[in-house]
Formats: sequence, structure tokens, C-alpha cells
Amino acid sequence: MHTTTTTPQRRARQPRGSEAVRAENRPSRWTSLIGAVPNVIVFAILGAVLYVGHHTGWKMPKVSELFGTAVKQRDDWCSEHLVPSSQCVECSSELLPKLPEFGFCRKHGVAECVLDHPELAQVQGGPQLPKYDTVRALARMARPENNSKNMLHKQRVQFSSAESAARFGIDVDVVQERPMSDVVTANGELTFDPTRLAHLASRVQGTVAAMLKTMGDEVRSGDVLLLVDAARVGEAKARCLQSVVQLDLRRTTAERLRVLAKDKLVTAKALNEAEAALQEAEINLVSARQSLVNLGFDVPDEMEKEGIERLEEELHFLDIPANCLSALPAGAKTTNLIPLRAPYDGVVLSSDVVAGEVVETTKVLLTVADPRRLWLLLNVRQEDARYVTSGLIVRFDADDGSQRAEGHISWISPTVDAHTRTLQVRVLLNNADGRLRGQTFGSGTIVVREEPNAVVVPAEAVQSTGDARFIFVRDKDYLREGSYKLFHVRQVRTGARDGEYVELLAGALPGEVLATQGSAAILAQLLRSNLGAGCDCHN
Repeated sequence: MHTTTTTPQRRARQPRGSEAVRAENRPSRWTSLIGAVPNVIVFAILGAVLYVGHHTGWKMPKVSELFGTAVKQRDDWCSEHLVPSSQCVECSSELLPKLPEFGFCRKHGVAECVLDHPELAQVQGGPQLPKYDTVRALARMARPENNSKNMLHKQRVQFSSAESAARFGIDVDVVQERPMSDVVTANGELTFDPTRLAHLASRVQGTVAAMLKTMGDEVRSGDVLLLVDAARVGEAKARCLQSVVQLDLRRTTAERLRVLAKDKLVTAKALNEAEAALQEAEINLVSARQSLVNLGFDVPDEMEKEGIERLEEELHFLDIPANCLSALPAGAKTTNLIPLRAPYDGVVLSSDVVAGEVVETTKVLLTVADPRRLWLLLNVRQEDARYVTSGLIVRFDADDGSQRAEGHISWISPTVDAHTRTLQVRVLLNNADGRLRGQTFGSGTIVVREEPNAVVVPAEAVQSTGDARFIFVRDKDYLREGSYKLFHVRQVRTGARDGEYVELLAGALPGEVLATQGSAAILAQLLRSNLGAGCDCHN
């Protein structure tokens, strides 16, 4: 019998049942390690990408950098002043030292005053000072002031080249001299001189006998405008005649009694009574004469010496020219006529009556004005009243531009209107040529100060930060080859203005060149730098 002997190792290699199957299918440890390698590689690559992306701002590197062939270049750009760092005079002051500093000038109200220190002027050759007293001009009116703590003027504006400045939109102009005026404007109205504007009425109640002038007619002083038939006039003339007749009679009687009294043929009482009657007649004549004068008649002197018939004829049409009588119908030629005359040369502005109309002494019949003299009444704002004085020149322009005039202030109201808060100012205007029209509205320009040689610049050249005003003056060596392209920041005090120019009472001298167009962009760049954008010139 053959017996097979089994050793312990052999028994171990012979698993029984399902356990034997699982043991055969289980992977070995080395197989598991080899299978995990790809996963580890993938996670390593992802980690490297995250690291590189975080430190490069997720930008794709250049091929030259990947292969290590990139050449590191020097960063030569000043991001604060926008010029190459190697040329930036603001960051490297040793390249071009700044001008000497003198501080804030209290007299002129600017920092680094070029008026007191002409050596700061950016001109070739000797600087030219203003031809007038700018301190006095500063005090003449309220002027914008500068904050003495504003330090923007300490900076300089630099361009890398003249072409760069042109691309930046910078244009320049020269500080020059031209006439300028400080003015106050006010609304106003042209009116007829009230002393030469007459609203005429009849001196007595009556009926219009004839109209000799009407609206729009030009008249001369003393011209008869119309004739009024008034019974009171006829009564006054009759009384005057009676007084003359009575005076003549009383005078004759008194003279005869004086002769008789010398021979004692009459009593002294009779003579005294005759003398008293004569005096009474003289008084009556004076009273009758005065009545005619009060009615506007030009009564002849010593009319009592004229004959009664002549005097009666003269009084019949007293003060009425013969050419006026021709306009009257025959039945209207009575002794009751009284003329209404023009008080001065002028024009009939209105006529509110016709022939045959009954008139009262209170009714205005005609209005006559002298158009050669007009008043301009201006309403000056209360805050401008302090600048207005008598004798100042005033130029008037009608609202529609059709009328212009010039005159001098002749009167200033002592009070301010409580409702409009304005001060009324009167100007006398000469209108001999008749170009001006009454009741015209417009604006008056009161010339407070005139300067024929004012220092001026284009209005766009002056910029403001709210607490100070600036201009940008080109360096005097700007055009020299190889020079730094600089503009100096200057504080200025402004004066008179017009539509195009502004006067500089401090901060600039004639002949200096400054930025005009583009100066607002320069200020914006200065303010950006002033906020601390940071300079990396030396990084």
C-alpha cells in the first residue's frame, strides 16, 4: 500500500474551499503601490499649477521665460510724474534744482511772488513789471483769495519731450498787455428827464377852440399847441381895460385938483379924496394886469400909456400869433381865447383832446417831452453798491441791441429799496441825435476801473482748486535742445474779466509763456500726484 506523506509547507499551499479562491485573487502589496503612482503625479501637477498661477497673476509666461532666455530690463518709468525715471526732476532734484522759495506774499496774496522777486520770471532777458499799481487795483474790488497753506505751487510739471506735451493737448500763449475794465452791471430803463417832461392842462375851464399840434409833432419853445375859449379870459381882459380907463380918469381928476388947490379953489379934503381914488385905480390896474399874467399872458409894460382903442385891439388876441388865428372859424375869434404853449423844444408824446371838447383845469390835454435829454435809471445790487460813486462812466445797451449810450453817474439814491434790495442810480444821457427812445429797457455797465495796460492771459489758462488759482508757466529754457520740458506752477490773483481774457494782478509778468489749452488736464495730473499715487522711480 502506497502512502503519500504530506509536509507542513505543502499543507499550507493547499487552501481549502472559498478561502482558497479569495487568496488566489487578492493583489500583492507591490501591485497596489504601482497603481497609486499615476494619481500622485496628477495631484502634484495640479498643485504646481496652483502655485505658479497664484504667484504669476494667472498670466501665461512668455516662451523665452519658459526656456530661461528672457533678459530682465530696467524699469525706467516714473508712474507718478509720467516721465522716464532717469529724467524725473521732481524725484531726482539733483537733475535740476528748484527755484528759490520766498514764501507767501501777503501784499499780493500769492506764493513765490514774481512781482516782488522778478528773478523768478521765466523770460529771456530782463523781466518787465506791470505799468500800474496792482496793489491798488487789488483793493478796488473784492478779489478771489488764495489759501496760504496750499502747496501745489511747489510742484513742477514735466513732459518727456515737446512732442509728448503736444500729444497731451498742451497749447501755449504769451502773457500780454491790453485794456481791461472792472465793471458793475445793473438792469435799467431809459426815461425822459422829468424836468423836461410836461403834462399840459388848461389854466381855466373852457372849450377847445382849435387844435394846432397833435401827437408826434415836433414843437419849439413857445409854440401854440391849442386855443381854449374861456369866459374867464374875456372877463380878465375887460377888467384890465376898465382899470386902464379908470386910472386915466382918476389921474386927470387928481392933476386938475392939484392946480386948483394951489389957488385955494378947492378944499384939501377934495384933493385928498382925488389922490386916494388915483391910488385905488393904480392898484386895480396892477391887480387886473396880474390876473392876465396868472393866466399865462405876456402883458405889455406900461399899457396904460397906450390909447384905449389900441389897447383894446392888443388885448383882443393877446399872445395869439396871426397864423394861429387863420385856423379859427370866424365865430370863434373872440376875446376869450387863451393859448396853451410848449414850455420847451420837444415832441408831443400824447394828445387826449379834440376841438370843441369842454376841458377842466385838472385834465391833461397834451404831453410834451424834450427827447434830447434822457435819464438812465439803474438798479444796482446791494452788494455792488459800495463800488458806485458819482462821476463814474456808465455804458448802456438796450436789451434788443438797437441802442447804445454813454454817460456819467449824476445821482445815487441815499437808500436801498426795501423790496428789490437794489440801489437806484441816475445817469444823464445826451440824445441830441435822437437815437435813444424813452421807456427802453436794457443793462448798464458801470466802469469802476479802467486799465489800458492790464496784464492779461486767456481765460482758459487760469485753473482753480477751490482755495487757490493757478497758471502753468513754461520754463524759459523749454525750447533749448536737451533741456527738461518743464512748466512751473504759479499762484495768481485775478482781476477784471471779459469774454476772452482775465487780468492777472499778481503771479505773472508780461512776456512769460503759459499753458492755455490743456491746462485743466495738467491740474488734474497734479492733483492725482498730490493724492499720493506713489513713485517707483528708484525701485
